[in-house]
Amino acid sequence: MMGTFQLAENDKTLVLELFTVVEEPAGIKFHLRHFTPSLVAWEKSGPAVLNLASADPKSIVFENPLDGQPRRTIITRIDADTYISRSEIVPEKGEAQVTEITYHRQKEAPLPRH
Repeated sequence: MMGTFQLAENDKTLVLELFTVVEEPAGIKFHLRHFTPSLVAWEKSGPAVLNLASADPKSIVFENPLDGQPRRTIITRIDADTYISRSEIVPEKGEAQVTEITYHRQKEAPLPRH
């Protein structure tokens, strides 16, 4: 599975994120990498790779065994059209940061009448 995310403010893109969820011999992995609008990678050592820690019908938890960038990502299904993505970043120095984004399925626009 592959996905993208774009964070924008005042019609200006701040960051792009590309991610994949891949089944590997060692288990299911969540790979993610952030880019500037001109596609310069933020992560200098390569994408972050998180391991599937748990899954049930309502949530999926991925954990990073190497560092805290992010330490954990949790995806929680609220209903058929809504989910929350929570990312917990734990830097080597400084305070932990938590980002939660609620996603809603867009309703299809009605077809134009001719």
